Amino acid sequence: MNIISRRMQEKYREHQRPDKWCSLLFENAAMMDRSDRLEDALGGLSCNMSASSGLDSCFILLSDAGGIDARSEWKVAAGCRADISPGRILHISRTAMAAVDSMGPAEAHAGDLGLSGYEGTGFLCVPLVSHMRTVGLAVLYTSGKCVDIPPDTIELLVMMGVQGAHAIDEFNYKQELQKRTDELRRVYEIQRRITSTIDLDEATESIVENAPYITRFQHCLIYLLDPNERRIVSVRAPEAVEKKFGKLKFSLDELVATRIAMDERKPLFIEDARTFPNISKRIVNMLGWVSAIVLPLISRDRVLGVMWLYTTDRMVHFDDNDRRSAIALSDQAANVIDAARIHKELEESYEKLKDLDRTKMEFFTLISHELRNPLAIIKGYTELLYDGTLGPINDKQKDKLARVRENVDKLADMVGKMSEISSLESRKYTVDRVPVSLGDMVSEIAETMGFLFQNKRITLNVDIPENLPLVEVDRKKMEQVLLNLLNNALKYTPEGGHVTVTAEDRPADILVSVWDTGIGIPQKDLDKIFSGFYHSGYKLSYEYKGPGLGLAISRKIIEGHGGRIWAKSEVGKGSTFYFTIPKRTVASGSAEAKTT
Repeated sequence: MNIISRRMQEKYREHQRPDKWCSLLFENAAMMDRSDRLEDALGGLSCNMSASSGLDSCFILLSDAGGIDARSEWKVAAGCRADISPGRILHISRTAMAAVDSMGPAEAHAGDLGLSGYEGTGFLCVPLVSHMRTVGLAVLYTSGKCVDIPPDTIELLVMMGVQGAHAIDEFNYKQELQKRTDELRRVYEIQRRITSTIDLDEATESIVENAPYITRFQHCLIYLLDPNERRIVSVRAPEAVEKKFGKLKFSLDELVATRIAMDERKPLFIEDARTFPNISKRIVNMLGWVSAIVLPLISRDRVLGVMWLYTTDRMVHFDDNDRRSAIALSDQAANVIDAARIHKELEESYEKLKDLDRTKMEFFTLISHELRNPLAIIKGYTELLYDGTLGPINDKQKDKLARVRENVDKLADMVGKMSEISSLESRKYTVDRVPVSLGDMVSEIAETMGFLFQNKRITLNVDIPENLPLVEVDRKKMEQVLLNLLNNALKYTPEGGHVTVTAEDRPADILVSVWDTGIGIPQKDLDKIFSGFYHSGYKLSYEYKGPGLGLAISRKIIEGHGGRIWAKSEVGKGSTFYFTIPKRTVASGSAEAKTT
């Protein structure tokens, strides 16, 4: 092989290139830029190089394996008037690799290119160089003749080869981008299906089905770890595997590779499973492994199980994409399994809470029923004793009986509220709706309770708009809500404080608020105060202890009317309780209501 003299090339670079070079190179670049397929771009390049060189034929070779060395197999990607068909594999000798290694043009013989029937033909090999690496090779020739091309033309061919190399890189980038886009679309589809279901079977089935599309592996198997018995049990496998073997169970003592991956919490990449030392030969033979990835499933720093990705028809040489895709897939599987387990645990906990709540309601019903009669008897005899019906009593005895009577009344009130809550939970609580003026109702209650606020020197203000529309509510129960809120405000507001009741007409409902300058409630307790038998867990609240049932009853009543109740507060700065009543317009002289 005669390497074209670099000195001659440098000599011709000193002279001004022909003006037509610019036109030729521009047209060549535009042609490749317009091409939608790499084969078309390289076909046009081979024709342009043939025409520029004066040689009859040109074909372009690309390395079939990607890496270029003396052992590479080269595939004919395109040709112009060449009698070598595209797709043919050529084995290039080390001698012909000089153009690749030197990244400069070189002459070759038919034997150097693994061709027969080309005696007396000379070949010019022009490397396609991009970013200081050879990505392809253009081979030009005229059958039966030697190569005789001026050095300046060779330099033009080299520049056209550089353009071809850039085109190859651009098409490869586009192909890789499309591949990554497809992969991300598949990952997104898996994530969409996973987030739309909390069912473990559906989510893992989606992962196993989509695994071949986002990795180069045909099969995916997902196992869960049984830590008590040191074994793994399959939860999802390809349909063919499930039909043949059913649910697979393996001891971790047998699966060395899997145990290593789970213990070290790192994926294990196995290119040749048949020769890999730390692997179960029974698994390899049973499932037909050729290449495999063993991935531990880790979520919230816990090993939940393992995923196997494997091929049965070919060996895979792993690259960064394989590693990235496989790890992303196993992360998804781990999150799915963990989320499904959490959901199952929450469901079980919720059922337990419902059982406890039912038990609590049954207890309320039993206690209220069992205590009602004894309390009535105690109260009756206390009244008889207090009134002197059963005989005369002195002032000291009368004072003690007054205390007994007061505490019996408190117990009776508590029993009544417990009975009311149990009725609410058992849905025996009826709502008898009638048209009501909220302003009139609040004013009446404020007037009734006014003396209590005056005795404690607390200012009670009512700010209700006169044009507030009528609401359709159960008047007695709504009065009970307002009484509960005002009693709380009275109880928890020190002397000299202020309490204000307001109402606001909103598009869909009426917003009522009761504001006070009391001791306040810690933020952490605001969600708990409506649960019943609850007191804020700070020192001041213990001075005002009661049964804690008023707010629980109020919540049930408001929710029974289709509204909601909540509170805002800050310790030492008072509290505001809010509730809403769905707005209804009531026809004159009619109890029928329509939702606005």
